[in-house]
Amino acid sequence: MKKITTLTAVLLAGLTLTACSSTSSSSSSSSKASTNKQSSSSAKTTTGISLTNYKQIQVALPNNGTATTETKVKEMFGKPDQSTKTSISGLDKEATQYTWTNVDQSLSGATVTASFYGGKAVAKGYSNASLTPNDKLTTATLNGIKEGDTLSSVEAKLGAPNAESISGSGVLSAQIINYTSIKGKSGASVSFTFTHNRLVTTTKTSFN
Repeated sequence: MKKITTLTAVLLAGLTLTACSSTSSSSSSSSKASTNKQSSSSAKTTTGISLTNYKQIQVALPNNGTATTETKVKEMFGKPDQSTKTSISGLDKEATQYTWTNVDQSLSGATVTASFYGGKAVAKGYSNASLTPNDKLTTATLNGIKEGDTLSSVEAKLGAPNAESISGSGVLSAQIINYTSIKGKSGASVSFTFTHNRLVTTTKTSFN
């Protein structure tokens, strides 16, 4: 923050008291403004990654769709906690995967990842999100979800999953979503696997 320079007032005879009062008021205002700016800056850095931010990331293989840049993701998410190399189907070389844990309440407890190749996103995901127990995931709802349904239609019916993994694009794309916080079914989980955004497999564990 630029240091605020207070201009020296020309003190005239008989106006000394007034000038001092004005300077004091100006200094007080400057101090308040500085405090407000610091508070605003602090709030921005502690907001955390939201589910909305995460959803904004577009992934695609090179020359096969629109992908969000690494620069843009880091602007939204901040500095990553760590980076590793990872293999992505459709790439001849490893991509760089970054990990973040500075999430907000919409992704409470989750670890978020995004992988980049050539400066653009080729995969993203999150895991272990502690969300409100899901009351939409019932036997009746599951029976209404069929092979070939789209990823967006399944999430529209069931809400946000506790974990998600999305990579690639086109025929080489893969999506997996997992629900582990299901109301009234402790220890149960349901996982959906998609290829090219179409449901191919539903896996249920301890779900009766």
